Amino acid sequence: MAEIVAGVACSHVPFLAMHPGFEYAEEGQRNRVTAGFARARELLEAARPDAIVIFSTDHFDRCFFDNLPAFLVGVGDEAAGPATPTLPIPRARVAVAGALGRFVVSEGMEGGVDFALSEELALDHAEIVPLSFLTPRWDVPIVPIVVNAFAAPMPSLRRCHDVGAFVAGCVARFAQPWRVAVVGTGGLSHWVGPPETGKINAEFDRWFLERLARREVEQVFAKYPRNELERVAGNGGNEVRDWLAVAGAMPPGMRAEVLAYEPVAQWATGTGVMAWSA
Repeated sequence: MAEIVAGVACSHVPFLAMHPGFEYAEEGQRNRVTAGFARARELLEAARPDAIVIFSTDHFDRCFFDNLPAFLVGVGDEAAGPATPTLPIPRARVAVAGALGRFVVSEGMEGGVDFALSEELALDHAEIVPLSFLTPRWDVPIVPIVVNAFAAPMPSLRRCHDVGAFVAGCVARFAQPWRVAVVGTGGLSHWVGPPETGKINAEFDRWFLERLARREVEQVFAKYPRNELERVAGNGGNEVRDWLAVAGAMPPGMRAEVLAYEPVAQWATGTGVMAWSA
């Protein structure tokens, strides 16, 4: 049977992989963020995963209102991107652990999670940016799970956490003796579109990170039902659903640690990295 051996949650702000956009940030801030990613990479490499389940977000470059699933699993042989070819970040190609992805979809049909699936899912900056730091050799197969955190109706925060826990159960039932890491990408607080573009709520970001580190996610669900989260963390803050999915997937013995947090004004995003390890 497979087992979950590590977890990472992190921002996927495109400026992290853009030049000179990366250098726009104050040097100390960007150095602390990249140091957090470096530490997360160390923890991942020490865990020696055979595959990475990555919860990420679409930005209307793979899904749209004609087909907007709550949870979409990539099950093809490989994935490449970015899906938006004009986005100035490096192109990437990575193998997809399709057997595990298909197993998750099949288990969902029996267990109450109706995953959509795609054999031709392209990569978005939501996967490319963080993985360029975490697995820069692109040598660990992934199972991409796209969570709708972009347009209503979105799955609730609790639902995303519970789906993460469900995926953890699927991993435990998967027949191959794989070591599996779970990654979630997006946020933290940021507003996309006028008039509030550039706003960051560092108070919310730090509170949210502390709740995850202390395994106090029930406080998140209680404080931010329905659309309350967007008012406080911005429409981009909806992406913390991916962080909650990772938190839901983590075994009880995992230790959570915030590795970096910076409210980077030049990137218009509260930018953070945290990890779970044994």
